Amino acid sequence: MPTDTRLEATLDSLVARGVLDDAQATAIRTELAARPEGLRGRLGEIAGYLGASLVLGATVLLLGDRWDELGLAGRVIALAAVAVVLAACGVALSRRRGHDVHRRLASTLLTGAAVTAGAAAGVGLDDGLAWSGTVLLGAIAGYLLARSALGLLAAAAAACGVWAAVIDDLDAPYGIGLIVLGVGFAALSRTPWIAERRVAVAIAVTLGLTGAQLVLFSTNAVSYGLTALVTAACFTGYARGRDWITLAGGVAGATLVVPEFLYDVTGGSLGAGGAMLVAGLTLLAGGLIGLRLRNEPPATA
Repeated sequence: MPTDTRLEATLDSLVARGVLDDAQATAIRTELAARPEGLRGRLGEIAGYLGASLVLGATVLLLGDRWDELGLAGRVIALAAVAVVLAACGVALSRRRGHDVHRRLASTLLTGAAVTAGAAAGVGLDDGLAWSGTVLLGAIAGYLLARSALGLLAAAAAACGVWAAVIDDLDAPYGIGLIVLGVGFAALSRTPWIAERRVAVAIAVTLGLTGAQLVLFSTNAVSYGLTALVTAACFTGYARGRDWITLAGGVAGATLVVPEFLYDVTGGSLGAGGAMLVAGLTLLAGGLIGLRLRNEPPATA
């Protein structure tokens, strides 16, 4: 008996026995019909990824061979044309609701379109801010159309690029901007706009710790304080939500800041072996703190 026939017979039997009602059986049929067909769906997704990769690869090869011959206008037009093609395909796929395969593939195409559009803007205006700003706007628009971890990561990378482009005018430490971006992603992770909450939390933790460590190259005391604050925020987040990402961030932050602080205070007399020992003890202590927090009930907001 074909699979569809067996499914219909099973559903009819469950409805007849009162296990399911007609509305529930219809909902099951609708849900199954909306899903791609197993291997066929996966093969279609893989083919889509390969097609997008080939388009981008061919574009790079063609432009690389004729880059000098195209001139500024030709380069911008070529890059913009590729961005339009990728965006059109991504938008078309994003309108097919209910398919995770379509959503992921649409997000990949839209992210590629954002990057290519950013390249066109950057080449045309010869400006890094135009490049990263265009990518950021495109990544945000693409994420709103088709949410995925890739789109969120692209937006985070573009935001870092925007901050790097404006830092010269602001004359501010790059690390401070990363911490601010981390706080922003942490706040966004608690909103309904973000579907991949854990990815947003991981981005926030990474940006926070990276930013605090980058301040180390200019002001040690400030860097230690900022790293300690980010570490405390991670442990607080774990106490409230029991998310292993925030626990890992807290342990990583403590493992970084304690040896750095002691090494600086002792004027380097601690040595490499001593610093490693302190790092190991800190890592062990952080793990024990995490285990203790895990056994306690989550704190209420």
